[in-house]
Amino acid sequence: MERGFSVPLFDKGHVRYLGHYGTDMTIVEAARVSYASESKGEELGKKLLMYLFKMKHTSPFEQCSVQFNIKMPIFCMRQFVRHRTFKLNEMSARYTEMWDDFYEPIAFRLRDTKNKQGSLESEAFAKETADLIQEYKDHDRAGYALYQKGLKRGVAKEMARFCLSVANYTEIVITADLHNLMHFLRLRLDAHAQWEMRQIAKGMHDMVKDLFPWSLEAFDRYQMRMVDIQAGDEVETTK
Repeated sequence: MERGFSVPLFDKGHVRYLGHYGTDMTIVEAARVSYASESKGEELGKKLLMYLFKMKHTSPFEQCSVQFNIKMPIFCMRQFVRHRTFKLNEMSARYTEMWDDFYEPIAFRLRDTKNKQGSLESEAFAKETADLIQEYKDHDRAGYALYQKGLKRGVAKEMARFCLSVANYTEIVITADLHNLMHFLRLRLDAHAQWEMRQIAKGMHDMVKDLFPWSLEAFDRYQMRMVDIQAGDEVETTK
């Protein structure tokens, strides 16, 4: 995968690959140091990696890392910062003029009465609230116009931004070791995660799968399979 490879995100965002360190064999070799064992080839190496993952021997996976550039709405960024193991730097609205880019949902989801932080897809509700989509767009445009007005009057960027909504796009660079990155993916690919966050996680997952195919095979087989089982979904039995 070449540096700069991107996956489009929503209407204006992206998940972009910047670089990585290590391979699946890096993980295997790190594990073999524990008992002073030399490499035994890729076939046995993959078997060892699968065993490490299944038995939750996580430290060898911390030897590898991936760096991403992600452009996403601010409300998604607020969920990223909860993953404190990431090395993260965000675009600063104190120094940089914010874009006229706002996340515009295609339809509204219904509030889940059983899960306070959840939502439900409902075609009937989406039709019922279709008129609100335009009102939200108008609100964001009005907020950005006020932001520009403040800048033209000389208001400091750090204060002019007060009128912008969390639908405004921001941009980050993050670096994460593979163990903590897979922990993030497990949480944000889960069916209970916010739909927008699941789209970001899927883009990251597919890139990491290309870089560390054995590790992500183990992740999909053991960790995500257990998430599906706990969610009550039917899954194919792993043989």
